[in-house]
Amino acid sequence: MISEVFEQRARWLRDLPARTALKLCNQQRIRGILGKRYDEALRSHVRELPKLSEVDAPIVEALNRDGIYMTSLDKLGLPGGDTAFQVAAKLAQGFATEARARAASGETFVFVPPEEIVSNPDLFLLGLQDRLLDIAENYIGLAPAYDGVVLNYTVADGREISTRKWHRDWEDRRMLKVAIYLNDVDAGGGPFQMIRRHDSMQNDVDGFDYSLADDRELERRLGTTFAQDVVSCEGPAGTVIFTDTARFFHRGKPATARDRSALFYSYFASHPRHPFLCERTGMKRGDIARLSRDLPQRQRDAALWRQQLSPALRIIPPARL
Repeated sequence: MISEVFEQRARWLRDLPARTALKLCNQQRIRGILGKRYDEALRSHVRELPKLSEVDAPIVEALNRDGIYMTSLDKLGLPGGDTAFQVAAKLAQGFATEARARAASGETFVFVPPEEIVSNPDLFLLGLQDRLLDIAENYIGLAPAYDGVVLNYTVADGREISTRKWHRDWEDRRMLKVAIYLNDVDAGGGPFQMIRRHDSMQNDVDGFDYSLADDRELERRLGTTFAQDVVSCEGPAGTVIFTDTARFFHRGKPATARDRSALFYSYFASHPRHPFLCERTGMKRGDIARLSRDLPQRQRDAALWRQQLSPALRIIPPARL
């Protein structure tokens, strides 16, 4: 019991700088300054947005309209996509026993250790392809930062905990997540779910609140009929989901019938509103720099986005969920 209290205190102290920075950034006067700078950046970057192909333009259109777009690796046709899928599926299969043990011990968010991603660079590098960066840049409206990839493993224990509760991600005003299912996912297999209604109360004028939401809170923010717009993303292995996890409430539905494994790639603006709440994959900065060393400038800029931040923001250690 004493060790548990000590651990909770240590976590609180570790995250204190980031949470203090979040509180400061959401003071009314600061919100106004940040919002004005953001609007100006969006206007000045419009002319620099890359042109999208006829295949990719509908993805951004759907994201702007609904916050979500579903397709498949086959239809998307990303070079190296099949190879990355095979590697990730094998990693997930080999991790299954450990994942179930971790979940049984009470771990709330189970994912393949980041060292495995580093040892299989094709998984990381897939997210830096120009097509994905083009899609991210057109949706976000600014040069994109790439926050890497995590291989999430959801154990079919039926628990509604952590990211299985309705929430929004807190890295930026807009984000792009690209999820790839590594196994068939049906209603009992923990499908990704989102609510296709933008929370108009979350902005630079009113501030940013990242509390988990129950039905009552969702009704307050989205209206009493929000359930009509819940999208449950069921599909076969290789299903690809593009979605904005910052503007829209989402969750992984608690899995009850079978485990679910999926890759999640993350993007936000190169100067995100809350850089101290980023870096969610657990990958070490040195590993990211090494994997990006020989890439073109655009890819290096996206992967090493922290280097573009002011010194004051760089010294704030990132919080952990």
